[in-house]
Amino acid sequence: MKVCVGGTFDILHEGHIALFERAFETGGEVVVGLSSDNLVKTKKKKTRSYRERKESLEKLFRDMGWKASIEPIDDTYGTAVKEDFDVIVVSPETARNAEEINKMRVHRGLKPLRIVVVPYVLAQDGIPISTSRIKRGEIAGRKRITPLRVCIASGNDVKMAATEDAFNEIFASPHGISITYARTEIKTQHQPAGEKILEGAVRRAAAAVAHGDYGVGIEAGVREEHGTFFVEHYAAVADSVGYITYGKGPAFQCPEWILELMREGKEIKRAVPFGTDEERERGLVWYLSKNVERRHLIKEAVVMALLPRMANPYEDKGTTGRKGTPFS
Repeated sequence: MKVCVGGTFDILHEGHIALFERAFETGGEVVVGLSSDNLVKTKKKKTRSYRERKESLEKLFRDMGWKASIEPIDDTYGTAVKEDFDVIVVSPETARNAEEINKMRVHRGLKPLRIVVVPYVLAQDGIPISTSRIKRGEIAGRKRITPLRVCIASGNDVKMAATEDAFNEIFASPHGISITYARTEIKTQHQPAGEKILEGAVRRAAAAVAHGDYGVGIEAGVREEHGTFFVEHYAAVADSVGYITYGKGPAFQCPEWILELMREGKEIKRAVPFGTDEERERGLVWYLSKNVERRHLIKEAVVMALLPRMANPYEDKGTTGRKGTPFS
């Protein structure tokens, strides 16, 4: 089976190792398409020369006992659109390129490639390791070395406090990562319902990440499941690499009297007869329970959205997570 994998591979890191490992596990013949100096120039990147990058790859392959052909590529698709490959191994970031390659292959009368997407390798801060992040000085290996910047797309103090609770619990306390917080306002529509709740959270996160390493979007609303309406809080957490993870807090059945007022066009915060602004901040869940506060539900939603970023099965196996690699 003939496998292709491509990239610039300027500063080799654990994400690249994962990519190559999967390539060599998948097929017997591996061809690495390495961006030529001309291709790098068209993308306006500052990298080492093709010769230097190729030498680094050759050394890595020797150290790992891997054998591969390395050839220059002068465009995004390289020889994958015309050569007789069986499999292409990509990262989530370049998966769309693989889909485009298959369209071009089919158009040329060639068989489509089996696309193998290798999951991101995450740094200590839960964000995928990348050459750009290393060059910016954010990380060294997997370790975060600059303060983590978190921006929330809301002017709501409760959402801000809940987000701080979640990030401090996940990153600051166990890892000692310094965190700075900011907020940005975005315009939103009337209180969302159903699938629009998560969509709203994603829009907020996408807007906020422009102002930090992480952008957090939080949205609440009523969602129907099997004829029952639940009050739900969703969180979307986007990072500077483009990876988005999702979470949902504890949900509860919405009382019928609230539903009736909502059908009349009222939002939950206007439908509930709160006595003070402080009670309104505590939310419907507090109004009903006189115990649980909205801040708790929001915090749990954000924590749930961060959990996929913590599930690194290689975390305790060395610096790269892979014993015997040059980064161990």
